Amino acid sequence: MNSLKTRVLLGAALVAGSAAAALAAPPALYTADQAKAGADVYAQNCAMCHGADLSGAAGPALVGQAFANAANKFTVGPVFTEVVQQMPAGQPASLTHEQYEDAFAYILQQNGYPAGTTKLDYTATMSSKVPLVSEKP
Repeated sequence: MNSLKTRVLLGAALVAGSAAAALAAPPALYTADQAKAGADVYAQNCAMCHGADLSGAAGPALVGQAFANAANKFTVGPVFTEVVQQMPAGQPASLTHEQYEDAFAYILQQNGYPAGTTKLDYTATMSSKVPLVSEKP
């Protein structure tokens, strides 16, 4: 009986620990200035397909659980790399490194990632293993 109680308590602790990890605040990956500049880059190069509010149009949503949920197990690096290599539609890899950094910073901001003091870096972001999970529904 004591063994069963111990296993149940350990199982509950593991579940609680996993839930706490899932609720941990996302890391600061960009600066506020980058996200501000990124709003303009996004409006000029992305909104026509992904919607002014990032909710999707001709292209998929870039905000919320439809874009980034824990079940997908996406990380920042491969998604950023895909954006750089495939976007804007019809003109892939046509923006500057800074424009891609800024636009991605804006997308992260819109998904609940906080701004920090270190700029999002093009090369480092491509290999980032930070989970991509939206704070938005």
